[in-house]
Amino acid sequence: MWLYFVACFFATTIFLYIFWKIGGLGKYVVDHNKPKVRKVPVGGGLIVVLVVSALYFLGAMVYKDVRYILLAVGAMLLVALFIGLYDDFKGIRKWEKVPIFAVAAVPIILINYLISESELWTPIVFGIHFSSIFYWFIVIPVIVAGFANGGNVIAGYDGMETGIYSMISALYFVIGLVINSQIIIYMAGVLLFSLLSMLLFNWYPSKILLGNVGSFSIGAVLGIIPLIGHFEIVLPIVFLPHVIEVLLQIKYTRKYKYDVFGNVDENGIIHNKYGLKSIIHWIISWGNMTEKKITLAMLGIEALLCAVAFGVWYFVWF
Repeated sequence: MWLYFVACFFATTIFLYIFWKIGGLGKYVVDHNKPKVRKVPVGGGLIVVLVVSALYFLGAMVYKDVRYILLAVGAMLLVALFIGLYDDFKGIRKWEKVPIFAVAAVPIILINYLISESELWTPIVFGIHFSSIFYWFIVIPVIVAGFANGGNVIAGYDGMETGIYSMISALYFVIGLVINSQIIIYMAGVLLFSLLSMLLFNWYPSKILLGNVGSFSIGAVLGIIPLIGHFEIVLPIVFLPHVIEVLLQIKYTRKYKYDVFGNVDENGIIHNKYGLKSIIHWIISWGNMTEKKITLAMLGIEALLCAVAFGVWYFVWF
């Protein structure tokens, strides 16, 4: 299994390097967080998702007992990838994204119902056994759409989004080792090693950004993996900053036009210009915060939440 992880890391690195050299998706965004404004290519997540989904499909041929899970989640990744790709180029309105990304759950639903010998995972959430129809047609689409959309609300700083995703994947990987779950170890491990490769290119100063093509797909799979392993208790903890950020956006975006950036002086210090309307604004308000410090602060918060999530799962739930 470790061979797959190493292959995943190097395959992502090689393809990302080539992708970066050709300019990513051909779309560039302005980097607002440095004294000298620059443009950064978008779309590194395309490589991550393609490598991860390819290894999920390959794993389905090797690990026959969990092949349908890997096929279902791999197909979900590809559907989410195409939706994210469209959003990167054409743009999808915020209120449209939730119902549209629910479509990414279709491969999971189809595989569960159309293949008679398929046995995915039991419809249990927080110890409650749901009816099959309610679980597969309501709970799963809501989870996929919710985490696909909510996963990328804390982003915009070099290494932040990819770093958070890497930490959550590492938590899932450790939990898989503790419960000795082959499917969780494989799914989380492949995702983790691919994200670590992405972090090499996305760390300060970033060479390429993840883009919606990657963040939506990765957010969706991070929402699904705990349901497969029945450790969904960690989800509200590790995604707590994202939940808070979504609530803040609901509260403020109707009244104000704002973003998570600030005014950057010649020393790279970022100064708040919107007040406290985001978790990132709160971190900026600590004072003398550069982009790298803001990212490290956010990753420190996420690391603490992952530790708490593991403790709650292990000592209370597990």
